[in-house]
Amino acid sequence: MLVSKLNPSDVQMRQIIGKKIFRRRKQLRLTQEKIAAKINVTFQQVQKFEKGTNGLVDLRIRSLAAALKIPESKIGFLIWKYNKKTKEKLNA
Repeated sequence: MLVSKLNPSDVQMRQIIGKKIFRRRKQLRLTQEKIAAKINVTFQQVQKFEKGTNGLVDLRIRSLAAALKIPESKIGFLIWKYNKKTKEKLNA
């Protein structure tokens, strides 16, 4: 699915998650290549996650959280839902 076909809240969500991934990776002083190797994708895929071009599926979120040393109890750091009716951001 192209980013342009997503509704604005989905695009915004991907970009926010991407920024969180980027900041955490930098905080740990890891390269995109090292993260990619840990989660079994290419570094280009990690770039797309960080830019918000590609979204993450549940399985990939869990492996990415582990690679970024984010405990299971804090996985909401990467996942959050957007309530379209009230336009509120909710933690998952």
